Amino acid sequence: MRRSRVLSLAAAGASSLLLVSTAGAQAPGPFYCATRDFAKRVAYVSPIFNAQAADIQKVNAEWHAMMTAKYGITALPYQSCNGPYPSVASADTTRRAFLEFMHTRMNQPVTELNWTYAGAPAITVAEHAPSAATSTASAGGTSTGSAAAPAAPAVATAADSADALAEMSVSKGYCEQNYRGLFDCDCFARAVLRHRLEHPGEWETLKMGERRRPPVHDLAIGIQYKLDCSDCLDDARLSAWARNRTRGEFEQMVMTKMLTQAQVDRYAECVATAFPKRYREMPYLDKYQQALNDARASCGNPQSS
Repeated sequence: MRRSRVLSLAAAGASSLLLVSTAGAQAPGPFYCATRDFAKRVAYVSPIFNAQAADIQKVNAEWHAMMTAKYGITALPYQSCNGPYPSVASADTTRRAFLEFMHTRMNQPVTELNWTYAGAPAITVAEHAPSAATSTASAGGTSTGSAAAPAAPAVATAADSADALAEMSVSKGYCEQNYRGLFDCDCFARAVLRHRLEHPGEWETLKMGERRRPPVHDLAIGIQYKLDCSDCLDDARLSAWARNRTRGEFEQMVMTKMLTQAQVDRYAECVATAFPKRYREMPYLDKYQQALNDARASCGNPQSS
């Protein structure tokens, strides 16, 4: 009786624990991990493997540790491993979409690794059309480069496409409310559309088991999936945004003569120069403030400007 009452209280007071408990009781599902090194312009991807939904943070931690130790990628606060997908086919579709995006849109190589979480067996998926890159086996994985015959890209269903197109006005409104000046909001809406079409297997499971596409807000703050903003980064726009924001934050100090306008202008110009490079290193919506803070730190004290 006491055990039942404790479990009931835990369920009522901590829904996240309930989700973990429920997920842990389910059979393992398919995952895969992928990371882009923005500095070296290369990506890494794991095979598909099974893991428990409750272990998603452990899966990410183990993948990130390997990425840091073996490839020197340290900027990995985001979710690199996704799952469990509804099926192996769904995981394979999104994995192949990632490969296709890197090869055809970003023109960057992808290293396909043999790594799996906790040494789980890699799941073999039936062969598709020849991939967009030739493969050369190595001890650490498979490195893919340019190729003669690209694979057919993963295609969303007609319903997926219709939903994504209908969402564009919502995405643009979200941008205008939250990121005006930082991005061209038409570009932002197109980036969300592209993300939907290239990741048709992305779903979130809510408390009562209901499933939905991650809303734009969730893509923005990086709860599980992240929106890559690379295509919408314009250095002139980013610099202007950083300059104006920095000047605005020091207006009061200029009015009270704690700083001169000349000092603020010099400091703001330094931040405006540093910010685009910092943001391009991690071009995700939840990283722009970190990039701005890093740019400010690199410019020192505005009083000494």
